[in-house]
Amino acid sequence: MSKDRQRYEIYVNDRLLMLLHEDELESLPSDPEALVTPYQGQAKTLFQYLDLLENSPRFNKVVLFSNDTRSVYQDLKNLLVYVPAAGGVIENNSGEILMIYRRGFWDLPKGKLDQGEKFIMAALRECEEETGLHGLELKSKIGKTFHFFRDKNQIRCIKKTQWYHLAYAGVDPPKPQAEENIEVCEWVKPQESLLKNPVHVNIQLIVNLFLTKKRNGPAR
Repeated sequence: MSKDRQRYEIYVNDRLLMLLHEDELESLPSDPEALVTPYQGQAKTLFQYLDLLENSPRFNKVVLFSNDTRSVYQDLKNLLVYVPAAGGVIENNSGEILMIYRRGFWDLPKGKLDQGEKFIMAALRECEEETGLHGLELKSKIGKTFHFFRDKNQIRCIKKTQWYHLAYAGVDPPKPQAEENIEVCEWVKPQESLLKNPVHVNIQLIVNLFLTKKRNGPAR
């Protein structure tokens, strides 16, 4: 798919801002809780949709359609502070994945990139730091998620997180990183991780994508 037709899904808490190519509108399922509207090219109107998803219970999804989704994403990115991050689905020899519990939610290990750092190196570093596991091996790229949030100064930010499948063949138990407010590290079957509560929708999305890619095998 060309970049101007790429679909972007940006989570605002657990609500969704979707940037969709106009040719895909016909295949979009009907949803009474979704606002579907064209993007007119006025970047500052994007704040209105973000505020709507943040503060109003009226819609759980806003779909902005256009003939160039890449440009809409760039308009949004230019309005916000861009935060690149990386994380991992860590799998052990028993086929379990490592979930962490932080700030009241079940999560996957992840963190921001350091200056000049590559996504994969950040994923390996953050996963080692947050779980205490060493010798992680890169297996494959899973996908990416986008998340809107406000920092401690209430500045609007967009975080792009690139996710990787990492393997752990060791026997040492994980050690949660207390400095990052991680209370628990727990090995669970991937399907069980989807039942963890509370967990953000984008984490469930990545676990499902991980399972799909494992089922289908490596791309050829």
